[in-house]
Amino acid sequence: EVKLSYQGSGINKCSVDTELNVLGIEAHHWFGVVDFKSKRQIWSLDRETSNGGGRHNFGFHTHQWLTIGTQKYLSVQTKENQIKMFKVVKTEQSSTKMKMFKAINWKGNTGVGGYQFIADPKYELTFPSDGRSTTTIHFCDFDFDFKHIFLICDQCELQKRAVHDINTVVQSITLEEKVSGSVVRNFRLSADGKYCVLAGGRGRKYFYVIDIENETQIKLESEFYLNSSYVPCFINGENELVAVGDRNGRIEIWDFKKQECVKKWKIEGATGIYASASTHNILGIGSFDKTLRLYDVRSWEMFYERKFACDGESLNLTDDMKYITFAGRDDAKKDRCVVLEIEH
Repeated sequence: EVKLSYQGSGINKCSVDTELNVLGIEAHHWFGVVDFKSKRQIWSLDRETSNGGGRHNFGFHTHQWLTIGTQKYLSVQTKENQIKMFKVVKTEQSSTKMKMFKAINWKGNTGVGGYQFIADPKYELTFPSDGRSTTTIHFCDFDFDFKHIFLICDQCELQKRAVHDINTVVQSITLEEKVSGSVVRNFRLSADGKYCVLAGGRGRKYFYVIDIENETQIKLESEFYLNSSYVPCFINGENELVAVGDRNGRIEIWDFKKQECVKKWKIEGATGIYASASTHNILGIGSFDKTLRLYDVRSWEMFYERKFACDGESLNLTDDMKYITFAGRDDAKKDRCVVLEIEH
């Protein structure tokens, strides 16, 4: 149990870096880092809210732990038009400094408890603003080797940029239709960065798979089953199957190259599917009934189910299958994020 400086009730994304033993926590206007060993928050920053304060006009699932060369970085969307990357530097902290830190507030740009987080201007992306309007980053993701970053901008453009030259657009694709702004993760990238999938959102029972290399967009629509489409993900991160859910607890699995649904089922009691993740033949589903469910994708049988205090709006499985994070809104502010360690 860790005390956070963040006082809001909802958390949008949590993710673990198993090499650093740290947890990143992303909320509407706040981001923080928790150290596993000391079980305390070691760093935080305030994220500038969007113009007008609309809760859908900002990226909510944007942070990423990554490695550039041999250097560890943390990428965070800090404003609606800005992404910064922070170099993670291991330091030794004296017990005196730790005691001083506990006596003051949590915020700080250098970090405490073994790590410093230093903004690296080489990897900063800021879209220009005239004070009245600017380009808004709604979604963000990286390919598995962190060579490229992919952005959904102004709900209508997919941009591909090289991480080493982040201010240059490598490729731009105009979307067939505007993607709905959302606090859930409605944009996902395949591991190799060749495909992405965009959910339609509320009232749209279809989704798009984009072949990024060939710049083709495939619209896939559920027949008489889904009433909307949310939180798609590529099964095992591969370029074959996509899982997608709706607001009534229904899930479909699509072979997007064949453009056909190959499996569907309904979770009884689940009012909405709001998070998904897949790796190592596991499909994780988070739902509005505050329940985490894990499925074996070889049989589609559920093998784990557990209820928590928070809505399941964030779900992440580490690539090495050491941790699962489950997070969302908890009005009591007790269990906004839960980290499960996997026993092998």
